[in-house]
Amino acid sequence: MRIGVDYYPEHWEKERWKIDAEMMAKANIKVVRIGEFAWSLYKPEENRLQFQWMDEILDFFREHNISVVLCTPSATPPKWMTDKYPDIYQDDIHGNPKIFGTRKHYCFNSETYRNFTSSLVEKIAKRYGQHPAVEAWQIDNELGWANTTRCYCEKCRKEFQHWLKTKYGTIEKLNKAYGTVFWSQIYNSFEQVIIPKAGACYDTCHDTQGQNPALLLDYYRFSSDSVIRFAKESIDVIKKFSDKPVTSNFLDAAVNSGTGIDYFKLSENLDFVSWDNYIEFQWGIAEAATVSRDHALLRSYKKQPFWVMEQQSGPCGWSKMGPAPTPGKLRLWTYQAVANGADTVVYFRWRACPFGTEQYWHGILNHDGKPNRRYDEIVQTGAEMEQLSKSLGALKPTAKIAIVKSFDSEWSHSIHKHVENFQYDQFLLSFYKPFYNMGMPVDFVTPYDDLSEYSLVIAPALLMVNEQEKNDLESYANQGGTLLLTFRSGVKDKNNNMLKETVPGVFSELAGVQVEEYDPQFQKVTSSSGVYGKGLSNLWCDIIEPVTAKTLGVYTQDYYAGKSSLTVNHFGKGDVYYLGCDLDDSALQQFMKYLCSQLKLTVPLYSIDGVEKVETTDGKHRVLFVMNHNPYPVIVPLNYIYQNMLTHNQEQGTVSIAANDVALLNLD
Repeated sequence: MRIGVDYYPEHWEKERWKIDAEMMAKANIKVVRIGEFAWSLYKPEENRLQFQWMDEILDFFREHNISVVLCTPSATPPKWMTDKYPDIYQDDIHGNPKIFGTRKHYCFNSETYRNFTSSLVEKIAKRYGQHPAVEAWQIDNELGWANTTRCYCEKCRKEFQHWLKTKYGTIEKLNKAYGTVFWSQIYNSFEQVIIPKAGACYDTCHDTQGQNPALLLDYYRFSSDSVIRFAKESIDVIKKFSDKPVTSNFLDAAVNSGTGIDYFKLSENLDFVSWDNYIEFQWGIAEAATVSRDHALLRSYKKQPFWVMEQQSGPCGWSKMGPAPTPGKLRLWTYQAVANGADTVVYFRWRACPFGTEQYWHGILNHDGKPNRRYDEIVQTGAEMEQLSKSLGALKPTAKIAIVKSFDSEWSHSIHKHVENFQYDQFLLSFYKPFYNMGMPVDFVTPYDDLSEYSLVIAPALLMVNEQEKNDLESYANQGGTLLLTFRSGVKDKNNNMLKETVPGVFSELAGVQVEEYDPQFQKVTSSSGVYGKGLSNLWCDIIEPVTAKTLGVYTQDYYAGKSSLTVNHFGKGDVYYLGCDLDDSALQQFMKYLCSQLKLTVPLYSIDGVEKVETTDGKHRVLFVMNHNPYPVIVPLNYIYQNMLTHNQEQGTVSIAANDVALLNLD
């Protein structure tokens, strides 16, 4: 475990580099990330390359024993390129080009841009692939950020048509899959197929696209595949010249998310994954549970330790700023990342830049470059990490509970939301929170993962599965696993069309129920009662008819009072629960405790609001992280005698933790 920093030596006088390196060394900063926006420096003109500036930077960090993550600069094509080759621009959903002036304005399907990118990446990798300062590589920067995964230009239309022809073979098969007989949308050739721009029925106020839902889902898949292909081209070039690992920095499901990229598939091409973690900034403030969930997602993409490539280190925003991190939060956020599976945390950024769009995006240092309170906190954190790394390897929770995340389902839910206020990632988060509160780690999985290691698998609103995925879930239950399905599961085919089978469609036999009627909770709330106590639903109510299942909950009002809201079906050696409604936080917490008790998973007697507990292991040692996200001190009960690895005190019975503080308790 260690810390690093995102650094921009090109922004500062060379005389300052030495001061910065000395301050970094004092803080035990081990690695810097550089170069992600430097295309114009490498290639100021089409036929002029210059590397001396990067030679000097890499040699400098080598001399100061700080390793480097070297980035490919494809996030920011230079002005000379966009002027001479305007075909590299993206078009937005209205068909307007995303012009020069910010970043990420390139099209992933522009052959011109892909060739320019591969050519420059090859020259960089050939020159620095074996440089002793380079520890790892980062592809691009925040792929898909700011709604740039989906482009609607003519280049994408042609590539999409080719993608469809490869997938369907004949236009007749596409027409059948899409149901183009509806609204007279039948295509006579692949060349006629449109890309789903904003049409006559486009209505952003009501989240209505209006285009064919099968076409939309395929376009979302195609767009994700386009980004993955673009990234892989750079990865393959780097691998020719370097054996150092390659990553790319993800965004995820919190307040700065929405890339439209299947991260499970993108991760397959990367040696490790990383992400950018901003908790309190201009665009929102994330709950501690949400940040924990996002760390769990990153840990799950490759089932291995990950990096935080950009960790908030000061007040930040573009046109406005979020709050300054309260004393202790930078250290606390770092430990939260490590507890949930990060082995390297890199702070963004070293020093606030006095010019450009991100003048307000503060780093560890302010614009004046002087040591400050935040720097002192990083010094403390770095010293602790240095000491801990001498006895501990990369730590990771061991989860017995998994939540299924399906990007196909996520995209389909975004096209047709079923009912006002339904949001797929928020729905998944609602199932994560009870276990977060109980200090029980959770992994995220795909429907095609091996699920045998998990005692409980939760598949919220899993709209669609293919035959193999359906069989895998059935096999998991049949062999003794416990599976929880919810409303809006199994009701669509992979073309994003509703199935003709009675709800829950392909899962009817597995769940042992039928749902002939359902009640979207539009401007209403319905109560129910069951093993979860009293529950309130404000999204959806399936009116369940048990076939082979047993009722565990019933509705207590409306015309379906007395009808089942929750059931369990014995399937092979396992059990399949079907939850027909959403539940309020309290009821869902009680339901998850009930499931844990049925599975004999140890559940704490009570939890403390704002306190996150994560038990981890490096394969040899067990360490319990107890993190206080509250602005006041707490006293946390303990079951055993522990050694506090930060204070070196013995903790017995209870441990006292100050506001925004953490305890690392050795379980050995």
